[in-house]
Amino acid sequence: MSLTDFDFELLTEEFDLSKFDCDDQDINEFLKEDALNYQREQMANTYIFHQGKEVKAFFSILNDCLHDKGYEPNVWNKFHRKRIPNSKRIKHYPAVKVGRLGVCKELQGSGVAYELMDFIKGYSIMELKPACRLLLLDAYNKPKQIKYYTQNGFIFLDERNVKDTTRLMYYDLIQLK
Repeated sequence: MSLTDFDFELLTEEFDLSKFDCDDQDINEFLKEDALNYQREQMANTYIFHQGKEVKAFFSILNDCLHDKGYEPNVWNKFHRKRIPNSKRIKHYPAVKVGRLGVCKELQGSGVAYELMDFIKGYSIMELKPACRLLLLDAYNKPKQIKYYTQNGFIFLDERNVKDTTRLMYYDLIQLK
């Protein structure tokens, strides 16, 4: 199966979320209990790939920025010089943040998760949206998740939070142009 086998749209109350299970309780609960509330409050939008009214995969995105607050000057300077060369240094880089994403258990291992991340990257830079340089996420600090994100081109800004529950990672969307 592929993402192209499913319909794509913004999550609404008409979808059956009860059967969705990605084998992660936190992700399942977000979709079933929080996603629609986040949309109503304009904090994040959740998009789904579905078959009929059954959700097979989803992602939530929101506006964000990467800023220099809280980073050692050497970390931020390295980011400026090596990752985003720019003659005029700025303190905030426009970004889209992936709040949550999930793929149902039956599709895990099929490559759909990688298709989903490619879709999110492309969707973040489509025309008629605000300028966006980076895709950010707070990755669960678990080997499976870190491997998935690094294989999708995400990079850690620094190594100071190696023992935290989540770790900030970014993908430079300029690579897609």
